[in-house]
Amino acid sequence: MSTWSKMLTLLNRPCFNTFSVPVVYTPSLKNGTKLAGTPINLMGIFDEKRETISLMGGGDMDAVIPRSVLEIRIADLGTNPMAGDDVSINGVPYRVLEVQPDGMGLAVLMLNRQQDPFAGL
Repeated sequence: MSTWSKMLTLLNRPCFNTFSVPVVYTPSLKNGTKLAGTPINLMGIFDEKRETISLMGGGDMDAVIPRSVLEIRIADLGTNPMAGDDVSINGVPYRVLEVQPDGMGLAVLMLNRQQDPFAGL
């Protein structure tokens, strides 16, 4: 393990210990992994409204978009996270829209909050 990797691990550990929340991650059946449909309990750093920048090219149509994101350690999941997987945070359901691995064992998951079709009935 390189010095840089060791430093990142030492930095990430207290961040996860301080800021992480319990998460129930359920890999999608359509993603075909051996863990498909099996809820996995893990910890992740959740940000309900992180501002992300969408670059449209040319600089004239750039947009700042508040998105729900979850940072997880891929090793805690036991499989690679994929778009279409489900996540529950504080009892609120989300769907993974995009996965951005950092190359150092973490992944940032862009989430979409799922609406209850029976809410308000």
